[in-house]
Amino acid sequence: MSSKQKNNTLQTKTLQFVSLASFLSFVLLFACTAFAQNKRVTLHFADSVMVNSAQIRLGDIARIVTSDPALEAALSKTDVGEAAPAGFNRFVNSTDLVEFRLRPAFKDVQFSAVQKRVKVTSDFQERSVGEFEEQIRAYAAGALGWKEGEWTLTVNNPKSSWKSSRGSVDIEVSGISNKFAKGNMNLLITARQGGRVTRVPVSCNIRVQTAVLVAKRAISRDEELSGENTTLAVMDITNFAYIPMSQIPESGTVTTVRTLSAGSILHDRQMKAIPVIARGDQVRINFNGERIRVSVLGVARESGTNGDRIWVENLQTGRLVRAAVSGRGSVTVHQEGDRI
Repeated sequence: MSSKQKNNTLQTKTLQFVSLASFLSFVLLFACTAFAQNKRVTLHFADSVMVNSAQIRLGDIARIVTSDPALEAALSKTDVGEAAPAGFNRFVNSTDLVEFRLRPAFKDVQFSAVQKRVKVTSDFQERSVGEFEEQIRAYAAGALGWKEGEWTLTVNNPKSSWKSSRGSVDIEVSGISNKFAKGNMNLLITARQGGRVTRVPVSCNIRVQTAVLVAKRAISRDEELSGENTTLAVMDITNFAYIPMSQIPESGTVTTVRTLSAGSILHDRQMKAIPVIARGDQVRINFNGERIRVSVLGVARESGTNGDRIWVENLQTGRLVRAAVSGRGSVTVHQEGDRI
C-alpha cells in the first residue's frame, strides 16, 4: 500500500472516531438535560382553599407540575403546617414555604413559583351535646352505683354546640366522682380529632327513685328500728340531702336521736350507736405489755361503743385511766403511759 493510501485510511478512521465521540456526547447531553428536566418543579399556588384536616399539605394549596410522577406524589403529601381551628383560617406565604420547607427537604429539585399569600380556611360542622346523649348515658351507667331502673339522666343543654372538623370524632365523658350522685350536676365532654381537643360542659339532672326505709308510724327518741315501726317504700330521693337507709340495722346497734314522724325517710344522721358500755357498767380493764398481761376490774365513767376511748376507774387503786372499748364489758389500755 502506498503512502498516500495509508494517509487516506488514517484520516477516515480519525473522522469516524470523532463522529462517534460527538454522537456519544450528544446522547449524554440529552440524557443529562432530560434528567435535569425531571427534577424541575413548577408550583401554581391557589389564592384560597378550604381544608378538612388538622394538617395542611402542599397538594391542598398548589398544583404541582413535574415530569416525575413519584416526585409529584411525594411533594403532594408534604406537610405545609398546622391548619387553623375548625371554622377559622390562616395564611401561607409561598416564598417562605419554598425557601424554608421544600428546598431543604428536596435538595436536588429546582422549584419555581409565583409569590402568593394563600388563605387556608378550615372546613367545619356544628356539633351539639345532644348528638352524644347515648355516650353520656353509657358513661353514667358505668360510673353510678344506683341499680338499673333506679335512675334516669336528663341532659339540660342538648343544643350547646361547638365547631368541629368534618369526619369522625372521639368522645370521652367525665365528671362523676360520687357513684351515688343525684340531682343537678355538671359533666364534661372531651372531643378529640387528631391532635385537636375540645372540651364542652354538659349540664344534666340525675333523678333517682329507689327503695328506702321509711317510718311506718311515729318513732320515739331512743327507740330501736324494727319491722314493726319501719317499712320499705320506693320514693323519689333526687333532692333528698342525706344518704337514705335501705335496711333495718342489726338489733342492739342503733337508736333514734329524736322523735321521727310517720312517713319520714330514715337516714344515718337520725341514728346514734347504742353504747357497748354504759356509764356505771362494771368492766374488765386489760393491759398487754411486751412481757406482761394484766387484767383488773373497773367501772366505766363514760359510755362508748367499740373503738371509743373512755375514762374507766380501776377498782383496786381508784385511779382513772383512758381505755378503748374492745367489746361488751371489756376495755383495753393501749398506750404505755396509761398504766392501770
